[in-house]
Amino acid sequence: MVNFLKLFFVSVFVSSVVFFGSQLASSAKELSIGLVPGGGVDAVFDQDAFKLAKIQYKAFVKDDYQLANIMNFDVIGVGVTAYDQNDDLKANFQNLKEYVNRGGYLVTVDFQQDSTWKAEYLPYPIALFDDDADEGVEIEIKDHQIWNTPNKITKDNFVGWGVGDFVADAPHEAKDPWKTLLIANNWPVVVGASYGQGYVVFSSLQIIQALGRTSNPKIAEVLQNFLLWRGALAVDPKGCLSTTWAHLKISITNLARKPFS
Repeated sequence: MVNFLKLFFVSVFVSSVVFFGSQLASSAKELSIGLVPGGGVDAVFDQDAFKLAKIQYKAFVKDDYQLANIMNFDVIGVGVTAYDQNDDLKANFQNLKEYVNRGGYLVTVDFQQDSTWKAEYLPYPIALFDDDADEGVEIEIKDHQIWNTPNKITKDNFVGWGVGDFVADAPHEAKDPWKTLLIANNWPVVVGASYGQGYVVFSSLQIIQALGRTSNPKIAEVLQNFLLWRGALAVDPKGCLSTTWAHLKISITNLARKPFS
């Protein structure tokens, strides 16, 4: 009888883990991802880059920037030089800041133009400079979940980006509350910060351009992590914090490691 009960509980536990694991995988695939299109000749790489990364997205048009609409998205990515080239973004950037404040996740997935950058575009100011770096410079990956979910990002992921498609218009420093997530050439080229109930990441990595030109699967992994690491929108309609699939997955993994007595 004891052995039967042990077998029964083990079966129930395994079934539960498989069920929740499949649900979590589905959640990852079903994240609602919005993209603020960039501008210039390099913006043509948006579609190719997302296709290579196997990520479905909705490209915003003029009427999509209303707060009621953007709160339906788990993640909003900002394309190459969008804050310079996209007039709809420049007219509605305050709505994106409020989106983060209410629990959203905003991330730049390519560089932004230093000459037209304004400190008020993001929840916290950061200064950009007309400084670029090619791959091969010294990099340091900081301890952050963005480099671990859904892929383990290492220095190998920053090889094969192509000439002139690694870092552009990088900041020289990141003041609190920004936290440095990646250093390249002694610059904080990827930074992140909590704001209200949400999170914002600013990056000078040229992810979209490099991926679109090279089709390098290692760069596709970087794009996947930038967009997917945080999981679903962090608040429900009532404003209460909810559990993201990424954190729930970690909890289930830890639980699965506990021995049965």
